[in-house]
This record gives sequence, structure tokens and C-alpha cells, in this order.
Amino acid sequence: MGRIQAVCLALIVSADALAHHAFTGYDTDNLQSIEGEVTAVFWRNPHIVVTIERVLENGERETWEAEGGALNSLLRAGVDRDVVAVGDHVSLFGALSRREQHHMAVYTMTASDGSQAPLWPRRAVQIGADVGVAPFSDAAQEQSARQARGIFRVWSRAGSWNSHSPFTEAASVAREDFDPVADNPALACIPQGMPSIMSNPFPIEFVDAGDRIILRLELWDGVRTIHLSGNVSSEEQHPSPAGYSTGRWEGSTLIVETRRINDRYFDMVGTPQTDAIEVVERFTLNETEDRLDYHAVITDPATFSEPATLSGSWSWVPGEEVKPYDCTSIN
Repeated sequence: MGRIQAVCLALIVSADALAHHAFTGYDTDNLQSIEGEVTAVFWRNPHIVVTIERVLENGERETWEAEGGALNSLLRAGVDRDVVAVGDHVSLFGALSRREQHHMAVYTMTASDGSQAPLWPRRAVQIGADVGVAPFSDAAQEQSARQARGIFRVWSRAGSWNSHSPFTEAASVAREDFDPVADNPALACIPQGMPSIMSNPFPIEFVDAGDRIILRLELWDGVRTIHLSGNVSSEEQHPSPAGYSTGRWEGSTLIVETRRINDRYFDMVGTPQTDAIEVVERFTLNETEDRLDYHAVITDPATFSEPATLSGSWSWVPGEEVKPYDCTSIN
């Protein structure tokens, strides 16, 4: 497998790991196959859903709902909506729900002709299923190479990221009251704000806009504006989930300071954050301009007993793009 293919597969697997509601809701020790006729298909982010009707030995019918991975991760694995249609007879393999009867997380789907498709790529990899990579066209790769300039290109998350989050006792206690279904903004397609949106596995893109840098994030179709002029104080800005960001260059490193953030949660498991939160990010381009290292320091005295950190990197994969996310609420 070539380097680009390896990076793309890593992106597919990591992107699929984004849990819009806790995977602890599924019993990964209770994997089963459910066979039946497809009655509905919802091809969407944050998760696809396939509904089948199963006929029992006594002739009774059961309706099962199977939740798959993120739509965009399936597309990158070369799995599109043509893989399944209403009326198909399929076998779904995955983990049964701990909370809901006749509900499962589907890892793989086997069609009547024996062909198999990963409907939750990360989980499919874990059980040894084959997960491919949709190739980029020569034209797309050539265009990416032609347009790339320093930091200004599309970046794909690479490898594992590291975080240090020393929560205060009050923050930990508040998290215990979080209901991953009733309280999770993602289920209503409410985008994450800063800084949590940066810890996401989908591609990002930096766009040069003169005195500003536009940072496009595939997740939630997010957009951040980084102001380079420094003529306006952040204290004069209205708070928003993304906050107000100012940036400056130190050699090949872009340093971004963000304040005026009013997002409710620090993460997707209900850790609260306050309006006092501040984030300092460093985006460092390597000499060959094919890796972008990231390091963030996050302060919020009510949430952290000392500054929290987040670090990782992105790789440049010529031909990759920031796809539309177009979240559709599960509710």
C-alpha cells in the first residue's frame, strides 16, 4: 500500500471514530447477524441508517434499525448509496444496542450475491473486513499540487492525537449528569464550537483571504476566520461558538489566539466550559510542506486545574477535498 493510500485509510478509520453519541450504547461483546429485506435507507451525516424487516421462524415480522458510520467516511472508502436499496435482501453484522430493542450498530453488510460492504469502516477493520480507499483522479491530484502554497491547502488528519485535560472536580461532577442522547447537541446537528471542533478527524483547509485566513472544516461545514491585522480587540466582539481569532506568523508557524467563545461543552461527553476559556494554537509547517503540526493550549480555570493541551498533525494528500457535511438530524 502506498503512502497516500495509507494516509487515506487512516483518515477513513479515524473519521469513522467520531462518536456523535457514545458507542458505549452498543454491546461490542454481543455481535450478531440480522437478515432481512431493506425497507428504508437514510444516507446522511452524521450516521447512515439502514432499516430492514426480518421474518422469524414463526412467521412474525420484526423491524430492525441499523446505524452505520459517517456518510463521508463511507464515501472515502468507496461505498456509495448504490450499495444498498429498498427491496434488497441483506445480512447485517454488528453490535446490538444496550438501550433499544431491535437496534444495532452495523459493521458490515452482505448482499444476496455474497458481496460485502463496510457500513462502519472503523469497526469493519477491527473484525478483519476489507476496507478499500476510493482513488483520487489524476486531474484532482494535479490541481491540488498546482494550487498548494505553504499552509494554504487541504489537510488530512494523520496518526493519533494527544490531549491533556486536567479537569476540575466541579467539571467532572457536571459531566456525570450528561445524557449522551437527550443532551448531545450533535444529535440535533448543532455544530461544535472552539476548541472541540479542532479535535475532529475530517479534512480542513486554509484559504488565503489577504488580511484574514479562512479555515474551512469539513465537520459541520465549519468556518473559522483568523484575523491577521490585529486592529480590532477581541473584547469588542460578540461571543460566538467559534470565538474571535487573531493570528500572526513566526517563521513557518501560524499562532492563533481565540477568545470570546461561548460554546457550552468542551467535548462530546458533557464537560462544561465557561466564557472565560481562551485558546492559543500553533500550526507549524514542515520543510517539505507535506505535514502540518498542531499544538493548542487551553485555559479555563473553572474547567481545568491547569492549562489543557491538544497536539497532533495533518498530512497533505493531493486530491483530497473538504466535502459537504450537510448534517441531517437523527431525531
